[in-house]
Parts: sequence; C-alpha cells; structure tokens
Amino acid sequence: MSTILNYVTDEKRSFEVFPFNPIDALVFAEATYFQWEYLLRNTWTPEWPYGISDSMFFHEMPSTDEMPLFGQYAADTPNNLKMIDLLRENPRFKDISVSHLCARTNEKEQIQFAAMCFHLPGDLCYIAFRGTDGTLIGWKEDFQLSYQYPVAAQKEAARYVSFLAKELSPDIKFYIGGHSKGGNLSIYAATSCIDSIKSRILHVFSFDGPGFSFNLHETDEYSKIADRVSHLVPSSSFVGMLLQSAPGTKFITNKSLWLMQHSPFTWEIREDDFDYAPGWDKNAQIRIAAVENWLKDQSFEDRESFTEMLYHIAFSSGASNLFRPDSSWSVKMAHIIDATKAVDAKSRAKIIETMRMLVLFSFRQKR
Repeated sequence: MSTILNYVTDEKRSFEVFPFNPIDALVFAEATYFQWEYLLRNTWTPEWPYGISDSMFFHEMPSTDEMPLFGQYAADTPNNLKMIDLLRENPRFKDISVSHLCARTNEKEQIQFAAMCFHLPGDLCYIAFRGTDGTLIGWKEDFQLSYQYPVAAQKEAARYVSFLAKELSPDIKFYIGGHSKGGNLSIYAATSCIDSIKSRILHVFSFDGPGFSFNLHETDEYSKIADRVSHLVPSSSFVGMLLQSAPGTKFITNKSLWLMQHSPFTWEIREDDFDYAPGWDKNAQIRIAAVENWLKDQSFEDRESFTEMLYHIAFSSGASNLFRPDSSWSVKMAHIIDATKAVDAKSRAKIIETMRMLVLFSFRQKR
C-alpha cells in the first residue's frame, strides 16, 4: 500500500513536469497541522485587513530533531514528524513557500481556526484550512456544526479568502482545501465569496470534511462552483459523511479500522490520484444512519444543550488539549469521569439517555 508518506518520499519531479494533483492537495492540507505559529507572525486581527505577513520555504522549516514541537500537536504525531523532514528535502516541495498565517483560538469567541497560503510555481496558490486540533473549543465547534450556521470558523474562512483575493495579484488562481473541519471551511468559503473571486478558484478539496446542517449544496451560490468541488473520504468514512455532505462523494481505499481511517496517512494512492473504492462501507453507513436518526429527534436547542454539557465536563476535567502529550489518556479519562460525577443528576440523566438512544438507533439500523 502506498500513502502520502510514500509520495513525499518518492515523487521528486517538479510541478512543471508533473502538475499539481489531488495527492498534492492532501499533502498541503496535512501540512496545516504543523505548528507554523512558532515560526511565522500571525496575521490575524479583528480589523480589516489582517496584519503583515511573514513567509517561509519548506526547506527552511526546522528539522524534527531541532524542534519536535513543530509537528507534535497533531492527531497523528509520528507520521506528521516524518512528513516534515521529508518535505524539507524533497525537490518537489522544498521550495514551496507558506505565507499569510492566520490563527485564532479563543474560548470566549468559540472559535478554533487556522489558515495559510502555499505558493506553487507560476501564478498558483493553495489556500489551506486546518482541521480540528486537540483543543476542546475546536471539538466543541465541530459539534456546533450540527445546530449553528455559520459557526465562527466558517465566517473567518470566508473573510480570509476575500482578504487573500485582494492581497495577492489578480493574476493568481487558487486551489482551496483542507482536511476534516478544514474541508468544511473550504467549501463554505468558496461558496460564500463573490463571483469575481469564484472565477479565480480552480478547485476545492474537502478531505473527509463534515457536511452542513442544511442543504448548502442546493443553493445557487454553491451551484456556481459545484463542478470544481471534490469531496473525498475514506471507504469507511464517519466524519466526512456527517450532516449534509456534498454530492458526488468519492471513497478512497483504506484498510485501517473505522475512526483510524480519518488519518490521511492511511489513505491508499496511485501515481497521481487516490485508489478509489467502489462505494461506501456498509458498517459505516449503519453508524452514520444511527447518528442521523438521533439528530432528527433532537431540536437545535437540544443539540446545543448536549454540546454545552459535554464541553463543561471535558473542560472541568482539565484536559485542555486532547493531542498534547501532557498526560496519559488514562489520567484524562479519570478526570473526565470525576467531572461527570459532578454534573447535576438531571444533566447526567440527559447524557445517559442520549447515549442509550444512539445505541438503540444503531441496533435498529443493523436489523
């Protein structure tokens, strides 16, 4: 099986010789999880426009020996660290530069957002949005997608694309993409921008990105970019098939188990594209159907209440970042269990009832 790690190891042709393809789009989407905040000035400001931008070539990134924290806060830390060192040396990627870092994580504003621009040879840029990191507010914002539109990160994504379109030369064309929530933000931003910016978009990539709480894909604004959108998910996708997903989804061959398939490092590739499965795994469909049936029985107010409860429990546990290696999972889970005990009886009963309903819906779907 070949994966993106094999690709960034072996594919050394220039972009002029071997043009940009969907695998490159995934490589850059994964590179958003590097902690660029350690190296580049954050351009985010509440005003318009954003601040002054720094830039850096991939070959200027620190090695993982020099700065392991640069790649250590992602969900798949070992593979992220390998990828950093490979990109630094590979002739195809080492002269790609990244600029316009914009990062904003704020509990009060309920936002976890990061975006950046990768500059390709010629008048091409790849606008990339980071998916959910390990912060609790990032996970809370994922839950908010089921009952709130737009969420704070979606609004920021639209502002970011509009800013870059004015900031960069009008001759520059854009690819837009991201993994997980970053894929959702990519579709939202491309749909929301004005027509003159839409005309500069070459393609939009959503890699296992969740859908929307309503049929965004049936709107007139989405129809203007529909033929340039790729929603690509692993064959047993769970995250990428939640809510209202983009039509024409393609399923990528993957031999990992269930949620492990969310990691792009497990997706199988060919020379210039992914290896596609004939369809969506039946067991994954059962799991999604159970969640969808539960959501249909919950008002937006109920979904919000449930999210706030879970967030309160997790926050009270002290588990500020689920991916950060500051304590073991056993310690975090012990804290979460203690925090759950502190929730009032009525709220605790609501959580138990919600979990019971999910199990019941799953059982009915299997029948």
